[in-house]
Amino acid sequence: MTEKVSDAFDGKLLESLTRFELAVRTLTSSGIRGEKRSRRKGNSAEYADHRQYVHGDDLRRLDWHALARLDVMLIRLYAAEETLPIEIIIDTSASMDFGEPTKYVTGARVGCALTQIALLHATPALWRFANEKQLEPVKLSGRNDIPRVLRVLDEIIPDGKSTLGETIRRSALAGPRRKSLVVITDGYDTEELRPALRACRASGAEVYLILVLAPEETDPSVRGEFTFIDAESGTEAALSLDKPTLKRYMRMLESFRADWGDFCRTSGIVLIELSSDQPIDAELFRTLASGGLIG
Repeated sequence: MTEKVSDAFDGKLLESLTRFELAVRTLTSSGIRGEKRSRRKGNSAEYADHRQYVHGDDLRRLDWHALARLDVMLIRLYAAEETLPIEIIIDTSASMDFGEPTKYVTGARVGCALTQIALLHATPALWRFANEKQLEPVKLSGRNDIPRVLRVLDEIIPDGKSTLGETIRRSALAGPRRKSLVVITDGYDTEELRPALRACRASGAEVYLILVLAPEETDPSVRGEFTFIDAESGTEAALSLDKPTLKRYMRMLESFRADWGDFCRTSGIVLIELSSDQPIDAELFRTLASGGLIG
């Protein structure tokens, strides 16, 4: 039986998400205030917390004392700062329908976990679906709104070619400009995807790219003669999977990962890679926290 996105979201998981909050904040500018407050009272210039430096941050807000003492670049946050509204864009092309659970299902679950964390702290969320059918975005704002997007995600069957680049460009043109943008994909459509990501970053969004790859892609163990069919184009290719071929494939995979890493570092984008068999558990939360998404 095919797994649904909603299968993972029972009461136990939803309860566990109450321990977290979104970590990305900005100075008050969007007019939307989150529930998070500083521990100390005072005016809007009062120091409240730190977060890790991201390329493009205002260096005037860098904590130079922390840099000298800890050799870590930290940005000062102040009492008037608020959590950015979060927007999630998920790739629903045919290549995401792979793995067990599929890359699509796991990516959607991660996005929903982030959404629920946001909603629990009165931070609005918006979902966009990179789909050839051009599904309407789903806006969420209430603490109990998560079932609305789960119903949509459960109905989607990843199919067709990627429209992720176009969907991200639409996001760059839509408000608010200051937001946390989380893009969930397997990263194969690099030609369209990278310019669109740069456009969103340039528009003022904090951009997080979550690459979801299946274990069969990152650690293939099969041998023999196969006919491969491209999930998006339908093109067939005969291939003998022997040891030299798999060695070449692993070099290509290493290059693929390195290229994305270099692109994200130079573009001020946070890159997080996940496996499609990654459950929604403590290990996932540690990974999201190390990427600066939750705290």
